[in-house]
Amino acid sequence: MRAGFFKSVGLLIGAFLALTWAGPLRAQTDLAAGTRELYRGNYAAARARAERYLKVHPRAAAAQLLLARVEIAEGNYSAAYQQLTSILRSEPGNIDALYYLGRVCTILSQEQYHQLFAMAPDSYRAHLILAEAYMAQQNKSKAEEEYQAALKANPHSVQVLDALGDIKRTNYEFDQAVTYYARAAEVAPEDYDSAYGLGACALYQNQPQRAVEHFRRALAADPDSAAARLALGDALLRANQPADAIAEFKKAVALEPTMRQAYTLLARAYQRLGQTQAAREALRREQELARAKSEAVVKTLASDDLIAPLETPPAPSEPSRPER
Repeated sequence: MRAGFFKSVGLLIGAFLALTWAGPLRAQTDLAAGTRELYRGNYAAARARAERYLKVHPRAAAAQLLLARVEIAEGNYSAAYQQLTSILRSEPGNIDALYYLGRVCTILSQEQYHQLFAMAPDSYRAHLILAEAYMAQQNKSKAEEEYQAALKANPHSVQVLDALGDIKRTNYEFDQAVTYYARAAEVAPEDYDSAYGLGACALYQNQPQRAVEHFRRALAADPDSAAARLALGDALLRANQPADAIAEFKKAVALEPTMRQAYTLLARAYQRLGQTQAAREALRREQELARAKSEAVVKTLASDDLIAPLETPPAPSEPSRPER
């Protein structure tokens, strides 16, 4: 009789475990099957599988991600954005969610750009977007045309004035660059970019003391700029103030320890003061950084490691820039 009792209890426990595990196992199967359906282009089936999984595991990032990918495949980018940001609220380091969020944001931004071009094709913002796109393509002449059009639409844009100054400076047209930077500084006296640009032009024009003034203004706007610290040190060194230059070079390498040029100029400043040992130490550090960079490049070129792309369904083609 006792044997029959234990047998009955065992059957009850087995039934209970079967019921307990059936849901999760079936849900896991739904998720794997949903991913397969997504790759086959069966988006409705993939969505159903993901939603069924979420009923069992409401916070499962894998299921939320599958649902977001379905939304992307179907062109529902706003819904995908909401789903992906939901994942990242609970898992900020979820690499897949960050990857797909980047794709979604790119597409959403292009949609907004299309709306902008449709509503105001000759607006300041439209020309600015086109100018930045040309700069990304290293097409400075076309970028300058668009920046000029943007400036015509908004003559007081500090961003555009600085951009035109940068173009002229990199083309060694320093007088024109100074004109644009000075206009930007008039509009925004605390603007870092115009102050730095004016300082760089002054250095090229062999006016180190004037460069010092501009770089100090740049650093007032951004005290943690290693580039401005380096440039100020360079200007001070040219103005025959090596001790002050050394102080700025040290601040630069404290902010950016791998800045090789700072160590080179630091050695030159120490030599100017007759501090030979300190100059040698600065050069030694520069050479160490040069070797480290060279070794890193060689290691990268010799590596056979490849980063496999995430397997995703074909993304819809991104909208092209509208004709103007």
